[in-house]
Amino acid sequence: MKLNFNSNELWKKRYSHYTDELVKYLRYMFNDHLLLVLLIGIGALIFYYADWVKTLKPGFPGIPLMVVLLTVAICAGQIVTLLKRADSVYLIVQEKGMAPYFRKAQVASFWLQSYSFVIILGAAMPMYTAITGYSYSRFFGLLVALILIKCWNVGFSFQALKLDNSDTAWLYFRVILSALLIYLVLAFHLLWTIPITIVVLLVSYAAILQRTKDVTLRFELLIVKEEARMNRFYRLVNLFTDVPHLKGTVKRRAYLDFLYKPIPYAKRKTFAFLWSRTFVRTNEYIGLYVRLTVICAILIIFIQGLYLNLLFSLLFLYLTGFQFIPMLKHFDGQLMMKLYPVEPKIERRSFVHFIRILLVGQAVLFSIIEIAENGSIGGMLCLAINLLFVVIFTFIYIPYRMKKMYQ
Repeated sequence: MKLNFNSNELWKKRYSHYTDELVKYLRYMFNDHLLLVLLIGIGALIFYYADWVKTLKPGFPGIPLMVVLLTVAICAGQIVTLLKRADSVYLIVQEKGMAPYFRKAQVASFWLQSYSFVIILGAAMPMYTAITGYSYSRFFGLLVALILIKCWNVGFSFQALKLDNSDTAWLYFRVILSALLIYLVLAFHLLWTIPITIVVLLVSYAAILQRTKDVTLRFELLIVKEEARMNRFYRLVNLFTDVPHLKGTVKRRAYLDFLYKPIPYAKRKTFAFLWSRTFVRTNEYIGLYVRLTVICAILIIFIQGLYLNLLFSLLFLYLTGFQFIPMLKHFDGQLMMKLYPVEPKIERRSFVHFIRILLVGQAVLFSIIEIAENGSIGGMLCLAINLLFVVIFTFIYIPYRMKKMYQ
């Protein structure tokens, strides 16, 4: 089977399937409810950010902060190869014929990952101009420099995958060099920093090309990385809808057994025990809960203002509850669950009660932080409103969603 003349067609077919799947799942993720909540949250952040920028002084370390954020945005992410497990058998002998395929993979990787540093640069420009005195017209020069650095990162990381230590030494090299060049273009005049950046990028890329000239691609490594990349995406989507491709990860976590020890041994508590153990042992669920809780706690600690903190607490309570609703179908594919002598209404009632406990835990934590920030009156007001939201969400909204799910 000759692939040297149709590797472009192979890429076109796989990329078309990938984008169709991407659009389908994004449609489930960004539904009307979540978009409304995100718009409210983003609006509040913009309002606070605009006021915060007015208080900045020239000594504020805005450039180091931008260097960190932009370096992470540019260096994070991996090549979107769209390789399959069978390719290690059928395509490994066609490496030269696959050259157009991998060129298109690198171009697609650049475009799919470019939005992050463009958004960060655009969002940081008010802060940047406030502390440096530069005009907003500098945005376009900085954007050109960052595009060059991102292109280099994509090409360099692909070549480095042919070598050993691609995830350690070569990754550190990319991160350090990218950070230095980003600092250079942010802190100094673009008329001489951009030419220096171009020269450094060209020399380093020529060096990696020379080093990998006679080295073959490590198909197994590329396939493992592609599977890991897609699995991360599926885990994210699974928080909103069922994903048949997902390969879940489970850990015992015996040190958290105390969380469900109080559950009594009774038929009506069968699913209460099951939901609790599923939450504790499944990385996707406990990881989501911890991340959302920590992020909101940090926002409440560092952002002053009772009403803004209340808005954030309600926003993250909604995000937590909303993204845990698909957990109700976690066991739908397991036939053994049908043998449980428990009525479906008890299962669903246990699920609602489980979600209520999670949200009450968050509400109490956010209110304790609010008491430390704005005093007991503000904290008690925050607690009352948060608990009222939990009551409405778990007694009205979740039953309504479950009714639609099982129609």
